Amino acid sequence: MTPPSPSAPTLFLAVLGGRTASSLIELHDVRFVAGRSIDDTIPELKRQWFGRREGLHLDAYMAVRAIDGWAVSLGREPAAPRPERLWFVNLGAYRPDSLAELHQFGLVVARSPQAAKAAAKRQWLHGALQQHKDDLCAVDDCLALEQLELLGGQRWHVQLSPDPEGTSQLQVPDWQGYRPI
Repeated sequence: MTPPSPSAPTLFLAVLGGRTASSLIELHDVRFVAGRSIDDTIPELKRQWFGRREGLHLDAYMAVRAIDGWAVSLGREPAAPRPERLWFVNLGAYRPDSLAELHQFGLVVARSPQAAKAAAKRQWLHGALQQHKDDLCAVDDCLALEQLELLGGQRWHVQLSPDPEGTSQLQVPDWQGYRPI
């Protein structure tokens, strides 16, 4: 796998928790931010949160480096057109013994939204009932461009490079817990 440029920031998938003025329970959201470290992204994570600032916290994050045999990095220029894209998928499902809807989310590399959804369903929520896609978007369309412009005054774009070894990181947190921000 080709290492990212030392001057390029890292793409982070961050999970935020908090409340709104009218929520009865804690809410969670996923955000994509770029920085040299997760600490560099805290101002942008605060800016993107839709709820109350009081109680806002980071629950987990993961640096995105390699998904489904593709190295993931950020570059100054848009990537050369290719059919494969990095997709964020949030699956929902149910269990007969729970009132709450189950969710599992992550990243896949696929050529279309349909292929991304199918790949996620093959990997996640096995045995759950009524699996369905709650959210699906190409990550390079979800990145907060304002954040990327703050880094050196230019935009950063998601770059996918085939990894000859087929490396794919485990999609587990680099950190998880409760960190007020």
